[in-house]
Amino acid sequence: MIKALSSNMINDTKIKDMIRQIKFAIEHRNIISYFQPIINNQTKKIEKYESLVRLVNTDNEVLLPECFLAISKSSNNYCDITKQVLENSFLMLQENSNISISINLSMSDIENEDIRSIIINFLDEYSGFGKRIIFELLEDEKITNFKTISRFIYSIKKREVRIAIDDFGTGYSNFERIFKLSPDIIKIDGSLIGGLESSSYSRDLVESLVHFSQKQGIKTVGEWVENESTYKILRNIGVDYSQGNYFGKPDLISFG
Repeated sequence: MIKALSSNMINDTKIKDMIRQIKFAIEHRNIISYFQPIINNQTKKIEKYESLVRLVNTDNEVLLPECFLAISKSSNNYCDITKQVLENSFLMLQENSNISISINLSMSDIENEDIRSIIINFLDEYSGFGKRIIFELLEDEKITNFKTISRFIYSIKKREVRIAIDDFGTGYSNFERIFKLSPDIIKIDGSLIGGLESSSYSRDLVESLVHFSQKQGIKTVGEWVENESTYKILRNIGVDYSQGNYFGKPDLISFG
């Protein structure tokens, strides 16, 4: 008699398999970083790269973070993944003295004492790299311990690291966070950038964000730039940088 599997049993099996893949990838250093260029809108030259995590599984397939990051948190492997992403990024900085790299951090990352210690240790070990590092604070969670976040930001800014806020412009909380965290860069949410050609609302909102940022001395990055027309709109309204598939997809690259 063949026993039918419930959807819960199938999901449990998939989760267990992914945990196995995560542990294997960590052990064999198959947590890798893809890099996506960020373009200066005035010169159209690459000025920095964003470091984006990927996992190579046992079938040699490259998995996107949505496939494994959430599960890594529940299985207590997330800190090891973060450490390998940092190692990848700092190694790239060491091998290429003329580039800057942007690295994603969530608020829960910063609230994790182990991850904070790893970051500070890297910055101290690679003294002088701070001015070429940007930490992007992800808008995925609310701040539950602002005192810890504030102390951490103060400590890394002393090491010349810059702070960016990702997905800016999707809600009032972003503005509130601006005043609290004093970032150097804001990355305007791709959902707004994608509507620039067809939506006057999107364009008016992006223009107001740019005006606000310029008055505060904050640089801006337009995300999800998919074509020349969108790039030209961003350049004309004063956005400083562009990032998106039009200029280059995330990939394993050699900077030469």
